[in-house]
Amino acid sequence: MSTSDKAVMKATGKVWDEWLSLLEQQNLSKLSHKEIAAKLVEDHDIGFWWAQTITIEYERMIGRREVGQSCEGDFQAGASKTLAGTMDAVFTAWQNFMKDKDSLNTVPYKEPPTITKTDKWRYWRALLADDSKANINIYQKAPAKVGFGVNHEKLNTAEEVAEWKAFWKECLKEFQDTL
Repeated sequence: MSTSDKAVMKATGKVWDEWLSLLEQQNLSKLSHKEIAAKLVEDHDIGFWWAQTITIEYERMIGRREVGQSCEGDFQAGASKTLAGTMDAVFTAWQNFMKDKDSLNTVPYKEPPTITKTDKWRYWRALLADDSKANINIYQKAPAKVGFGVNHEKLNTAEEVAEWKAFWKECLKEFQDTL
């Protein structure tokens, strides 16, 4: 469990063992993730975030979910970096960095990557041949600092998560070296 007993107790009034025992006694394993979380919010007056966190740990305990696995059954890998510059300059640099690439980590694109912009965000998204999706999210963190995040979703195994995390870590290092 990534959150300490102390933090859970402070926020919810119970430690992990108490929550997991309570959920087990209520035999909630037949309910969906959404239903379990809603029941926690409704019956125990805890916030949405804590209900999600407790539900995830319960699902791990009953064998429904592995670490890093979403409630849909897929896995996600992420990486982030704070970079110097403006959102638009980093976004343009990322597009230039990726322009001659036809794959990520040897997995070809299923279709060309897409770019979108909002006032506060810049997005670069790629659907890969293995049906996984790479999402790059860029935002202005401070006047001269940019938040650069990668969320790679629809991975099949925890092993793929480790492989993609290593890939994205190296990719971000190489990209940062071009700035």
